[in-house]
Amino acid sequence: MSTVKVNLKNAREAIGNKNYDDAVKWCQKVLDWESNNYNALVFLGVAYQNVGDAVKGEESFKKAIQSNPELPLARQGLINFYEKLERWNDLIPALEEMLQTHLATPDGRKAQEITEQLIKLYTQQDQVDKAIEKMQTLLPGSKLYEILEDKPNQIETLRKLVVVQEQADSDYTERELKLRRGRINSGTAAQLQVAVRNDMYSRSEVGTTYELIISLDPENNKDLESKLLEFYLNKMIAVTSDKKSAVREKALKLASSMVDYDSDSYVPYETLLRFVDASSPSNYDADLQDRFSTKFPERGLSKLIQGQQYIEAGDVSEEVMEIMEEGFGAEPAFPYGYLVLCWMSHANGDFEVGLEHAAGGRDIVKKEILDTGFPFTRMLHSFELCLANCQLKLDPKAASYSLELYLGILKADDKNIEAHQGVGFAYSAQEKYDAAAHSFERVLQLDPDNIVAKSEIGWIHYLQGQYEEAEAKLREAVQTTESPRAVDMYRLGRIYYDMGDDYRENPEYSYAQLIAAVKLDQSCAGAFCYLGHYYREVIKDGPRAKKCYERAFSLDPREGEAGLHLSDYLLDGGDTEYAVDVFRKATAADRKANWAWKRLGFSELTGSNYLDAIGSFQKLLRNDVKDPEAWLGLAEAYQHEGRHMASLKALKRAQELLPNSPVVTYQIADVYQNLTMYPEAIEYYQTTLDLSEGTKEAEYMLSFMGIAQSNLKLAREYFDLGYYGRTAECSGNALMFASQLLAEDGQIRAAWKLVGDACLVYRSVPRYLHLCPLAVLCSIDSLLPADTNQSLHFPEKFDHGAIETMRSGGFGDLYNATTETSSQALEALYTVAGMAYKRANVLSGNQGIMAANYWYDIGLTYYYRHENATRKKRTANSGEASQWLGAALHCLKASLQFEEENATVWNALGVASFASNPKISQHGFIKSIEYDSKNPAPWSNLGYLYLLNSELDLALNAFTMAQTLDPAFAQAWTGQAWVANQWASSESTALFAHACESSSASILEANYGFASNTFTDMLANSNKSSSKDSGSTSLLVTPAFALTKYLEQRPRDTTAWNLLGLIRERFAQQAEAAECFLTAIKIMDEEENEASEGYQRRKMVLHHNLGRSLLSIQDYAGAIQAYEISLELEGVDAPASVFRTCKHLGAGLALYYAGELERSLQMFEVALAETEQVEGLEKSRDDVIVLLSQVLWALGGDEQRAVAKDELLRCISQSPNHLPAIFGLSAMGLVQNDETLATAAVKEVLKFSRQDLAELDPELKSDKLVSQYYSLLSEPKQAISVLSRSVHQAPSEALLWKRLSEHISSTVGTTGAATYAASVANARAAVALLPQQDTLQAIDLSQGYAQLAGTILLADGERQRQVSGWKNPKKDKIDEENRKSQAKVREAVSMAQRAVLAAPWNREAWQVVGFSVQKLEL
Repeated sequence: MSTVKVNLKNAREAIGNKNYDDAVKWCQKVLDWESNNYNALVFLGVAYQNVGDAVKGEESFKKAIQSNPELPLARQGLINFYEKLERWNDLIPALEEMLQTHLATPDGRKAQEITEQLIKLYTQQDQVDKAIEKMQTLLPGSKLYEILEDKPNQIETLRKLVVVQEQADSDYTERELKLRRGRINSGTAAQLQVAVRNDMYSRSEVGTTYELIISLDPENNKDLESKLLEFYLNKMIAVTSDKKSAVREKALKLASSMVDYDSDSYVPYETLLRFVDASSPSNYDADLQDRFSTKFPERGLSKLIQGQQYIEAGDVSEEVMEIMEEGFGAEPAFPYGYLVLCWMSHANGDFEVGLEHAAGGRDIVKKEILDTGFPFTRMLHSFELCLANCQLKLDPKAASYSLELYLGILKADDKNIEAHQGVGFAYSAQEKYDAAAHSFERVLQLDPDNIVAKSEIGWIHYLQGQYEEAEAKLREAVQTTESPRAVDMYRLGRIYYDMGDDYRENPEYSYAQLIAAVKLDQSCAGAFCYLGHYYREVIKDGPRAKKCYERAFSLDPREGEAGLHLSDYLLDGGDTEYAVDVFRKATAADRKANWAWKRLGFSELTGSNYLDAIGSFQKLLRNDVKDPEAWLGLAEAYQHEGRHMASLKALKRAQELLPNSPVVTYQIADVYQNLTMYPEAIEYYQTTLDLSEGTKEAEYMLSFMGIAQSNLKLAREYFDLGYYGRTAECSGNALMFASQLLAEDGQIRAAWKLVGDACLVYRSVPRYLHLCPLAVLCSIDSLLPADTNQSLHFPEKFDHGAIETMRSGGFGDLYNATTETSSQALEALYTVAGMAYKRANVLSGNQGIMAANYWYDIGLTYYYRHENATRKKRTANSGEASQWLGAALHCLKASLQFEEENATVWNALGVASFASNPKISQHGFIKSIEYDSKNPAPWSNLGYLYLLNSELDLALNAFTMAQTLDPAFAQAWTGQAWVANQWASSESTALFAHACESSSASILEANYGFASNTFTDMLANSNKSSSKDSGSTSLLVTPAFALTKYLEQRPRDTTAWNLLGLIRERFAQQAEAAECFLTAIKIMDEEENEASEGYQRRKMVLHHNLGRSLLSIQDYAGAIQAYEISLELEGVDAPASVFRTCKHLGAGLALYYAGELERSLQMFEVALAETEQVEGLEKSRDDVIVLLSQVLWALGGDEQRAVAKDELLRCISQSPNHLPAIFGLSAMGLVQNDETLATAAVKEVLKFSRQDLAELDPELKSDKLVSQYYSLLSEPKQAISVLSRSVHQAPSEALLWKRLSEHISSTVGTTGAATYAASVANARAAVALLPQQDTLQAIDLSQGYAQLAGTILLADGERQRQVSGWKNPKKDKIDEENRKSQAKVREAVSMAQRAVLAAPWNREAWQVVGFSVQKLEL
């Protein structure tokens, strides 16, 4: 043992000398003897700690503690160790254990030191809750406090605790805000802050600490009372409803004590004023209010109190209101100010403001009840009562809402007189007068002398028409008091006034009461209003009535009758501005003043303030959606603003309210017309006529004009769309209604103008002249005064020729627009148009801009007559055309005298003198450009002038300028195309196409140029290529349409008819082509002189073309006649030519098919002779020989047939590659059963290589011939083999697949259904290959689809026959076959429909469609 002590001593000395390594050695020696030696372990820990071995040092201290937990030395060493290393997380548990060790001893000083150290550590580590817990151990009641000899100052400890608790609450708030901000549904930032704040106050204990401090030393801790009071107020909001009362009572008790000793904090005063259940400001403690407002004058509540005191004293100046506003701004959540202002506004009649403040106050009180648990019953009822009263005054229609509030108040307080009165007022507003009277009777039960109740009961009698009872009750109300109310006197006077007779006229009754009311209350607007009625109706004193109305309205702009009659006086006096001001004031005061909104709307409409008018009518309609006048006004305002669809909707609403009103239907029609929806406009105009028939109202006359205008505009719209027949029909309708209008009133200038415009429409659609109502034109002519021409200095009979023809009905058949009669009809139309314009000009006074326009219109009619006369080459004399041209120029110059700078007239002058005087024409166009440099039309016309005079460069420049001004101007493109055409440029066709497309085929020159150039280009390309041009026909579709539109406007152009016939020939429309040629011939016969230049040749060509078309449609007799006429026109002595040879061949074919073989033979012989004379016909000679042989064979004689055979053999010897001759020999052999001849001919065909045959026979007719050869020899397999071999050699040729399919279908009798399947497969292959063909035409595609549809139907029919032969078939098997059959038939229908779509003129396709659809229906 002595060794241990020595070693421990050495270790302690080594530590004291800071020889820590030696200390470690000495301690190890001790521990070698005693492993749990407490002191050695402690010394060892200190030594390790100082040599830097923290791990071993910590282990040594912990082993020492384990060896003897009761001793503090090791613990203190470990604490020092942790403290030195700043291992705070380890230090705190060590200190806690050390604290428990010291608490076990009677010496509390060490425990206090440890506790204070822990408080400091916990505070530093933000473990505030544990710091608070340790601080509370220094207060009475804890074990530490009991063992301390020197007790700590309790107040100081509590104050330190308060600081920590306040910090803890702040940290909690900050931490929770950060945590909850990222949560879903956490609410807004304000909501989140309130929630966290409430949670903090509900858990905070700082209030208890405040209470302890104050209880220990109340005199020296007054500063904490304000904090404690605020804590109570906040905690009251945070805690649950069952705890709010207790917290509130503590707050009120503390606030009272603070007020008692006159605290310098405003919080207790505001707290006491806050928790007062007041129904009015008078319920608050006046002394408390004075003390608070005096002590804290700058507080918001103080300003509200000061304002209330001023208001109570009768001062409602602007300064007082500013004080109230300042108070509101500082205390927006205090109900006091709301209570003051809502009842003040109510008393002053400012019900909107009262409503706003009452609603705001009620919301605040409800929130206060929820937050504090204080009932505030009287205050809530006060706000609700004010709210209900204001709402009822502002909008009696919302009486149900007010009634609900009143009944809610009465449910809590059945003796509330004001609520009972409110119920009565609400029932009265709802016109439930019995219920209202019952409520007021209840008021009288509670207060028998209640004047209001008596007055209201009397007023209810008045409203029910019970004037005597009303008078008695009002008289009672007036006599109840010595100081009667003005309103009761007014009501009594009004009752007398409405009782009429002596009560109204005798001044002692109505007048006396009204005057008494005014004397009692100079602001009684109703009394002044009825005084105005008295002066207006009884005394007949307008000025005094106006003054009374003016006074009534100035007192109360909501007095509708006063405003209404006042505005009448103002409008009658011409004071519109003041009247509008009245309307504005009335609407500002009463949003439900419908009369004012209506008059304001119409006033704004009259003043062209359309947007303001729209706003006024919309506000009116929000109040009364069933006011038709408002809808009409709104519609008119919309229409002026260009919002036609909105106007239409408004008018439709008006029509629902006034279904039989001609005014509404007329306006709807007018809107439709403005929207260019002319059919709808016409329908509604007609409805207007039906509704107003016989009334002669304005709408009746205007509807005639509307229908006429709509028809005219619709005609122009149809013309732009290319519907020329509809154009003519609508123009006729316009004339008819204009005629009816003029029959009613011949002085309507616009109607005469419309007649002229409608007549001129037919110039563009002469083909539909038969749709023009000539009888109507006659009736219009009869309405013209006889002196119309003389009025404008024209000769009296200047225009009577055409009109006389029209009157006599000399036009005959107008259905055929190509006859000479159509020219006469157009002449009559132009004449009537000119006379109508003249009449309009006379009615306008022949002055100003209108005269300029009418002279321009008159000039146009004469120019059109000049055009018409120029075209009538056969019947018109030379002077007639120049006469009309001179008149046109005269009228245009007259127009320029009225308006010199009219660019349109200058342009028209240029056009009119285009051919007769190029210099004037150029001058006119240049002047037009000068006055309107942005218009492309004069530039374009100038280009045509230069083009006519062969100035191509100048023309091109002019057209280019027109295009620059308007790139979409089609006339400029047309002119440029003609220039390119003159230069033989390849771009001309593309330019014509663009002009035609951009103008929707409405430019005649572009239409004809496009068609002519496209056809010429196609012929040129066909001549260059020996093969068939695949796109030639399809390229002519659009030009054909353009040419058709051209002929609808120029139906007498023989060149165009001939061109259309040639194009239709290309479409294989031979019958239509023949009709075109016949039309051209007929026009020539009617209109051209036989001696005119080129007549014979043009007619010869037409008959040649006609013969060719008739031959194609098998009209052989007609073809023979046409060819003979053509040959006759050419002359017997005409030299041989290609053209003449073609006619001989055509005539020969026609004669052959007509059975006139001898004549046919003669024609072919002539043609054969001509082929030797005409250069270039050498290759055609062989074809003529074949035709000649065919005719010889047809003659039937042995000699002729021998000659035919010899001719063919000679042809073959001379031209071994001429396949038609070989085919002819083969046919002869087959017909004569001469197998040797037929076989020899077939062998000749087979000698050719496949390549040679492809060149000589592009359509591979040779294969078809060989196949037919084998078929005639009854060798079907060989026949199919030939066609199959052809397919294999050229598998990409769709024609070969189609031919094989057709042949297989024709041999079905030998092979059965399998053959049909092969036929369908081949037809499908043909259809699949068709789009890939270089020479594809529409007819090829149509025939391919038709072939496929037919083979599918044949295959299905054969299959159905097989199925019908089955024995005992199962039902499901039969159903399956039926489904398959239906699918095949549907496919056939689809293919047939495609065939029709590809070539609608293909009759075969239509037949297949009909057959397949019929089978599908079966």
